[in-house]
Amino acid sequence: MKKKYLSLFGASLLALTSCGARGVHHEISDYILELPYTDNFRILQLTDTHIGDKDDQELQYKFMDLTIEEARPNLIVVTGDVFTFASKGTALRFFNWMDSHNIPWTLTWGNHDEQVYFSIDWVTDVLNNYGHNCKFIDLQDDDVSGNANFAINLMNGTNLVHQVIVMDSNRYHYGLDYNGYDYFHQNQIDWYSRLVNTTKIQYGNYKSTMYYHIPLPEVDNAFDEGNVIFGEKNEDTCPPKYNSGFFKVIHDADSTKGMFFGHDHVNNFRAKYEGVLFAYGIKSTNKIYYEDEMLGGQVIVIDNTGNFSVEKPINHKYSEVL
Repeated sequence: MKKKYLSLFGASLLALTSCGARGVHHEISDYILELPYTDNFRILQLTDTHIGDKDDQELQYKFMDLTIEEARPNLIVVTGDVFTFASKGTALRFFNWMDSHNIPWTLTWGNHDEQVYFSIDWVTDVLNNYGHNCKFIDLQDDDVSGNANFAINLMNGTNLVHQVIVMDSNRYHYGLDYNGYDYFHQNQIDWYSRLVNTTKIQYGNYKSTMYYHIPLPEVDNAFDEGNVIFGEKNEDTCPPKYNSGFFKVIHDADSTKGMFFGHDHVNNFRAKYEGVLFAYGIKSTNKIYYEDEMLGGQVIVIDNTGNFSVEKPINHKYSEVL
């Protein structure tokens, strides 16, 4: 289980740490990218790939190729734990593989992404300048915690159809209150509110989905209240111990109706809570721990009204590429 890594690794490792606020206040427009909307826009969520130097990377890429080929996506989003014990060369190979599909792609970070042999400034500088298929923003001098907080507007001409919000749920929290998984910080919550309010001023009421790694504490409410739409709870959920109140802000803003995350490798359930869908992604490689029947990805489809639906998960077996 991933919980054991809390005691094995700390901030002393060459780390992608959860950076705190760094001071410069940027306009919301600096955090927004655009993609042209096409009918029934398909977003493929990959998650928890855990690519590392000692992996059979060719095997992992062949396996994920199966998922991408079946998904036929217009955008690929990797929701964290992209790397574990990865060097710069491994990271660059992953980015080159992503780009080789000639499909727009993006990612955010998970807790294990601090267990690498490069700095956060190096890797986000690479992604900031990677090329037109990579849709990523990290303003390294900003006043927002984390290293991947931005939005991708799906545009039909000058009309916003849907907003894809990517956020960094951070890594680990070490403090007097508790040691464990980190949470969305207040400056990120304020950033989200600014994003939604600014977008509403420009386009009116609109719909969005959010992509991040560590689920919010309300994921347990969604499951326990019997609002499960799909899937199973095969392990205890691992949200942060501290509830920063982000869900209430999301709920009250009334824009984001779907939240997609990873982190717990053998949970795949989707459940509604107060009108918002909480949805685990499907683990996309066989690294760390996994279930054979739960490897692949899932597709979120955005229709021309901005509403979304989630298809049945894409599942494959490694025997198909061995």
